[in-house]
Amino acid sequence: MNRILLLLLAAALPLFAHADEGAFGGRASFFAVSPVAGWDRNELQVRGRDGRTSTETDTAPEYGLFAVFIHPRFVVNNFLFWSKNINDTDIWGNLFFANYYHQPDVPVTWNVGAGYLYHKIKPEMTEIDVKVPMVKGGPLFRMKQWGITLNPYLGYAWEQVDTPHGDQDNDSYLYGISGWWRWRMIMVAAKYYYQDSQEIDENFNTFRARLNFGITKNVGGVIRFDYMEHQTTTDTSVLAGPTFMF
Repeated sequence: MNRILLLLLAAALPLFAHADEGAFGGRASFFAVSPVAGWDRNELQVRGRDGRTSTETDTAPEYGLFAVFIHPRFVVNNFLFWSKNINDTDIWGNLFFANYYHQPDVPVTWNVGAGYLYHKIKPEMTEIDVKVPMVKGGPLFRMKQWGITLNPYLGYAWEQVDTPHGDQDNDSYLYGISGWWRWRMIMVAAKYYYQDSQEIDENFNTFRARLNFGITKNVGGVIRFDYMEHQTTTDTSVLAGPTFMF
């Protein structure tokens, strides 16, 4: 899986080759909201009454609401998502993240951020809650002539999984990289991080990418891809929808 995610990141790099200066849609700051819909492929680990664990796989419609505020020094985004009757399970969650970027006009600076993921999984006759607060920080490299920004970072996450059979805590180191490219009314953003578990034997990958494009200064569209691994579930989703910018 690591090789696939790295190949996806490498495949995105040619998109950066023809960028020029300028913010998204000519704006240095903007707010955007996107109702999205698509499909989610869910792999759920289910523990039976005999204590054995099996994996159930299913694909079902997924819906979400994505909002982002972008400023030269701050980026705040929130993604609410839900899917019903996938593996006979209702799934919903919310991912919030806020970033601060120091010195917006210099080629090399630094970034800090904090986020919180909540994931509720409701199989038949049980319920699983995943809670992951996280922090991160690292250098920021701006290649303004191409419209590219890269942000390798280190972080820490406190993952807690609550089930009727007991709770599982898993503190983890995060090793990741974010990058984005802005040109006229197009923005491509991607993020990958590796979750190095400290309390269990399993480690996890997360990869997210999105393409935002404008049709007018206030209306556009978004396509996003999300891949998330956790202790009890793995989700792969592709969502698309309109974007309204202010």
